[in-house]
Amino acid sequence: MIHKIKIQSITGLFVGLILISCGGKGSDPIPAPGATALSLPANNTACLQGTSASGTSASVSFAWRSAGNADSYQLVIKNLNTQAAATYTTKDTLYTASLAINTPYSWTITATNTSGKTTSNSWKFYLSGAASSSYAPFAADLTSPASGTTIASNGVASVQVTFQWTGSDPDNDIAGYSLYLDNTNATTQVIASQTASTVTRTLTSGKTYYWKVITTDKVGNTSVSAINSFSIN
Repeated sequence: MIHKIKIQSITGLFVGLILISCGGKGSDPIPAPGATALSLPANNTACLQGTSASGTSASVSFAWRSAGNADSYQLVIKNLNTQAAATYTTKDTLYTASLAINTPYSWTITATNTSGKTTSNSWKFYLSGAASSSYAPFAADLTSPASGTTIASNGVASVQVTFQWTGSDPDNDIAGYSLYLDNTNATTQVIASQTASTVTRTLTSGKTYYWKVITTDKVGNTSVSAINSFSIN
């Protein structure tokens, strides 16, 4: 009888350990939120708004669709002239911000929760205080070579490098692009004007290069991209 009690006690302890080890883990973690779809202001458009009393700013309403599992949203608005960005946090899918007029902007929405975050595509718009017959193009987005890239020369004296960028304009009237490229500050024009958004150049190895693109529309309005740098080693 004594042995039977001991066996039952040990068996009970073993079962208890199994229950402890298999249970009590809690629920599965919440998945990271999905990406939201942007709604307003529409992409690559001129956004016409009534100005404030000072005549230098306007209220702009941003709207987007809700994202699955999102607890809150971060709205990031970037001034494309200065590259300065402002971030606003909200639990809603609508936010109104006061912005300087006659200025191009980009904006994104990042959906967040305790498990992570997911950022939307980036949209652009031009904020004008009054209607205009022509708007300046958006600054080109430089895509390749990306800034900070190192290109391997594999021991050869020169390498062919393909430059790529993306241009956009509220009026859809881009006339051409100018490419600036040198080893100091991207002030040397190497392509005066072309309609294509890519070009290939043969460059000397062992140097650092700086490049930018100036976009011109059909009435002469221009915009200047950021400057990217890369090295050939």
